[in-house]
Amino acid sequence: FFLFFAEVDVKALPLDESTNPFGNAFGAAATLLETEREGQREVEPSLARTWRIFNPSKVNPVSHKPIGYKLVCQAQPLLLTHPSSAVSRRGAFATKSLWVTRHTDGQFFPAGEYTVQSKGQGEGLPEWTKDGGKSIVDTDIVLFHSFGVCHIPRPEDFPVMPCESTGFMLVPDSFLSCNPGIDLPEDRSTMSKCCSGG
Repeated sequence: FFLFFAEVDVKALPLDESTNPFGNAFGAAATLLETEREGQREVEPSLARTWRIFNPSKVNPVSHKPIGYKLVCQAQPLLLTHPSSAVSRRGAFATKSLWVTRHTDGQFFPAGEYTVQSKGQGEGLPEWTKDGGKSIVDTDIVLFHSFGVCHIPRPEDFPVMPCESTGFMLVPDSFLSCNPGIDLPEDRSTMSKCCSGG
């Protein structure tokens, strides 16, 4: 089980004669997020922001970090419609890049059960997290990641739009002691020949 959630930002380290004399060092700074209010997050590309879901009771022997997963998101703007519009009222889940909630049975639809037919009164995630004070520490948590594209049409999209890509990665972080691909058998090409005759 993964019971804890942290935001990880990459920041420049201060100049220091012994640890950063040339000013080219930077490092990851993790912040434990403890409540559903704190769990409402936004992508921040200038900080290479990622999020970790982890179990502190299991520590990787190499990295000395708890095993977990890292959520890596693409940088796209949040919902661009006016807050008073029907789209924004019905799609309030899209006003944040990430929502982290305590697991609660029956919470399946982050936009509400009937998004298009809703009254736009904060169904789904806004309703589930309205008090904001529920702890997300040492409990089963659920991540709701909102992502999409901001597409401005161009002549090349007509009459058929070729492709627009978006996505995210959920990758293991400190599960293994090395890259699992290292022990693959070596690929020997019979077509390659050494120019020196060796």
